[in-house]
Amino acid sequence: MNLINKMKRLIQQDFLRNVLTLMTGTTIAQLLPILVSPLLTRLYTPNDFGVYALYVSIISILSVIVTLRYEFAIMSPKKREDALSVFCLSLLTSFIISFCLFIITILFNRNIIDFLGNQNLIEWIYFIPLNTFLLGVIQTFNYWFNREKLFKVLSTSRVIQTFANVIPNIAIGLIYKNELGLILGNVLGATASVVYLSYKFIRNKNVLYEVRKNVSWLKIKEQALLYNEYPKFNTLSAFMDTISLQLPSIFVSKTYSSTNLGYFNLTTRTISTPLSVISSSVSQVFFQKISEAYNQNKPLRPIVLKTGKYLSLITLCPLIILLFFGPELFSFVFGANWRIAGEFARILAFSYAIKFVVSPLSVTFFAVNKIKALFKLQFFRSIGIIILLFICMSFPIETFIYAYALFEIFYYTIYMIAILKIS
Repeated sequence: MNLINKMKRLIQQDFLRNVLTLMTGTTIAQLLPILVSPLLTRLYTPNDFGVYALYVSIISILSVIVTLRYEFAIMSPKKREDALSVFCLSLLTSFIISFCLFIITILFNRNIIDFLGNQNLIEWIYFIPLNTFLLGVIQTFNYWFNREKLFKVLSTSRVIQTFANVIPNIAIGLIYKNELGLILGNVLGATASVVYLSYKFIRNKNVLYEVRKNVSWLKIKEQALLYNEYPKFNTLSAFMDTISLQLPSIFVSKTYSSTNLGYFNLTTRTISTPLSVISSSVSQVFFQKISEAYNQNKPLRPIVLKTGKYLSLITLCPLIILLFFGPELFSFVFGANWRIAGEFARILAFSYAIKFVVSPLSVTFFAVNKIKALFKLQFFRSIGIIILLFICMSFPIETFIYAYALFEIFYYTIYMIAILKIS
């Protein structure tokens, strides 16, 4: 009985309850694509996955700059009316930058395709500005509902986005034997999420009243100037961080082939998705918790260490499985043609384990307003990745995978030391 009572008290804690709420939706949202992957890998070729991976890499990079990172500032104002002004600022920025991207795509579509070195993307390039805008809106809503502690809304939106993504993946894949189903599913999933989040926001009449009463162009401008460190430093640092994450995919596509990118993409997606089920949920709740502790002048390091310890314990099991059974597992689940992806997974396993522990804790930089320090770290990583890619240009892909894994382990070790220092 004592054990049961302890478990009940543990679940009643705000931090754990909020993590579990987010994790429920995130688990479904992240694991459903993995569950249908054995079917998708039989509907689509490695080349199809390679084209899709290149598309995702591009929108992932652009989604970082589309809001100029103002969505992070939604958490900071003490006054709700100021937070609403930042919220509107983030949405406005998303629209303006996405529209500019659309114009650039119209004018320079052929040049962009030639630079990327993948002609298959030409048919889908006009989806990129739209998809980028949708992701910017989702990011903005996520931080608003996070501030409001409406974690159930966030959880539900992720489930809706995933189902609206996966269903077209399967349906279109049965008809058209190319990457259309994968790309269109991504767009439709993001659209469904935006519709749901907008509905939940508009449904709160008090919020709409507050927007009409308190938000003005002058106040939006004031908040833009007040939090100008986000576009000045965090946008560039986050852009470089995302470049560091996505540049290897672009490199594999351009240097090796779309097929090899298909293997690489399945590897990274399969490893990172189950881990990010917990990681992303912990990150959002951890951000709220550590921001609150910082505002109340409470010690931060115990929160960081405790969260890091739990994440380390969680990652042990998947790490061991990948190290010992990676190739066999991928071959069994996804088909014999995908065994190479399992070989990549074995090599990358430890680097993803340490990334899983450190990444959720990185929001500590935002909580304590150490954005310049984060910028320096991410700048170092970007330069390191670029140098690594130049060195590996003439090497086989297996050598590149080993080098990439070692660099990631080194970088995230430094990252963790920096987090402990600022906390």
